[in-house]
Amino acid sequence: MSVNGAIKKRIAILLENGFEDSEFKIPYNALQKAGATTVILGTRMNEEYKGKRGELSIAPEATAAEVRSEDFDAILIPGGVAPDKIRTNSNAVRLVIDAMAQGKVIAAICHGPQLLIEADQLRLRQATGFRAIRKDIQNAGATYINEAVVVNGNLITSRQPSDLPMFAAAIINSLGLSIEGTTLPSASDQSYEWWKLGEAWGGSTRGEIVNVLNVAVMGERYSAAAFKEYEKRATDIELKVVLRETMTTKQRHIALLESRLKDFGEEVSWQAMGSEALAALQSWLQSNTSEPDIMRRALGDLQTGIVDSSGLYLQITDPATAEILQEIEANLSQHEQRFGDLYRARLGARVEAPMPTTFAGVS
Repeated sequence: MSVNGAIKKRIAILLENGFEDSEFKIPYNALQKAGATTVILGTRMNEEYKGKRGELSIAPEATAAEVRSEDFDAILIPGGVAPDKIRTNSNAVRLVIDAMAQGKVIAAICHGPQLLIEADQLRLRQATGFRAIRKDIQNAGATYINEAVVVNGNLITSRQPSDLPMFAAAIINSLGLSIEGTTLPSASDQSYEWWKLGEAWGGSTRGEIVNVLNVAVMGERYSAAAFKEYEKRATDIELKVVLRETMTTKQRHIALLESRLKDFGEEVSWQAMGSEALAALQSWLQSNTSEPDIMRRALGDLQTGIVDSSGLYLQITDPATAEILQEIEANLSQHEQRFGDLYRARLGARVEAPMPTTFAGVS
C-alpha cells in the first residue's frame, strides 16, 4: 500500500499485559498521524492486553508466531512490566533478532530494552532505558547513556514517559515519515516545547503539567519552611550547617519550579494547603523538640520529597519539567545521604529496633 505514491511504512508493536499505557499510546498516535500502518503483536490468540495504569485495553491483531521481520519496517517495544513477559516468548525474541540483522528500526523505551537483552542485541551498542535496568543494559555489553533518546544506527532507545515526545519524533524521523503541518525537530533540540507534541499525541495536557509543578512547589516550600524551624531549634553545629545547606538547595528548587510555571504563564497556587501543613508542623514541634526527633523528622521530609519527585516526573510527558524534578530528586538524595551519615554518627548506636511483627500462621 502507498501514500502519495510512497510505500506505506509498517510498524510492529509488541504488547503483553502490564504495558505502560502512555508508552504505547503516544508513539501509536504519532505513527498514525504520520500515515504509518501499525500492527499490534501479542503472544497468544484471542487475548486482550491491559495497560499497567488501567487506561487502555488492546486486542492484538496477530501473534509473533505468525509474522516475519520482513513484513515490517520497524518494531516498537513499549515499557512497563510487559517486556519482561514478552522476553519469555521465543517467537518475539526471534522476530527482534531477525529485524536487527536486517537493519530494521528497533525502538524500545523504559523496560523495553529487556527484550533486546534477551535477544543479545545490545552488545557493543549505545543505549538507554529506565534507570532500574541500567546495570542490566551494561551487563548486556552496551554503553548506557543517560539521555532522553539514544539513536545508535537502527536502534532507538529511551528512558521514561517524559521522553515520549522526543522518542516518537525520533522514530518518525528515522523512518523518513512526516506529519502534515508539524515540524519535528531533532531529539537533541532542548529549546523545543516538546510537551506540546506530547499533548497532541495523547500525553500530558498543559493543565496536568501545571498541576504537577504546583504540587512540587508546594512540597518544596513547605519543607523549606520546616527546615528553617528545625534549624532554629538545633544546637548541634554540624546539624545546623546541614539544615542550612538543605534550605539553600530547596530555595533553588523553588526558583526552578516557579520559573517553569512562568513558562506556562502561571503563578503558584499553594498557599491554603501550605498554611495547613505548617500549622501541623508547629503543633508537632511543640511536643518534639529533641535533636534526635528533629533529625528523624528532617530525614523523613527528605525521603518524602525524593519519592514524590520521582512519582511526579513519571506522570508527565514534558521533558523540561521532568528534568527539573529529576534534579530535585538527585539533590534531595544527596542531602538524605548527608543526614543519614550525621544521624549514624550521632545516634546510630542508640537506634532501637522495632518489636518483631507477628504474622498469622508464622512462628
